[in-house]
Amino acid sequence: MSERKSDFSVAVLAAGQGHRLGYPKCLMRRGDEYLLLDLLEQASGINPSEIIVILGAGENIIKPMLPQWSRIIVNHQWHEGMSSSIRLALKATNQKSSGVLLMSCDQILIRTHHLERITSLLPRYDSRTACIASSYNETFGIPCFIGAKHFSQFDNLHGDQGAKSILKTLNPFLVPIEEAFYDVDTPDDLKFILQKKRALFDDSER
Repeated sequence: MSERKSDFSVAVLAAGQGHRLGYPKCLMRRGDEYLLLDLLEQASGINPSEIIVILGAGENIIKPMLPQWSRIIVNHQWHEGMSSSIRLALKATNQKSSGVLLMSCDQILIRTHHLERITSLLPRYDSRTACIASSYNETFGIPCFIGAKHFSQFDNLHGDQGAKSILKTLNPFLVPIEEAFYDVDTPDDLKFILQKKRALFDDSER
């Protein structure tokens, strides 16, 4: 990552078992490439102060593959659902960070320029009180930026709830990111989204 860092953190949620997928989501691949590694590279492009990876199911396999500049946190309560990973991510964030940009490892179409749509708005706000979410398909959610002063609001998040239930109460500023609609739950999802990824990005990134 660049030496010039921003004052916010990134946390990538990658602890899920992937019950419908058939294996942990952090182990999704395209050929020999772990898709989580590509997502971390995309996150590094916005120069956060740190990139936290929340692992759980499958962590023993993927952990040795992760870059040294990532900060690995293992969620031993991953079976409780996404809420446990969100709570852990916020608690693990460096106390000096103004906030955290939450990402999910199954949104494999997300690129650096999508994240920049969110972080480019931070200078308009006191980042510690900001709340900015992706909007897509008439809803909103992750990727989202949560200012540090809002972290305690997520303490009561439980089960397989995502961040949306709490984000609603924070009246987030919404940024259109249609690619955030596509997340992987099944093998068919993965096949379809990988095809879409090739069509949308691969040629332009060569």
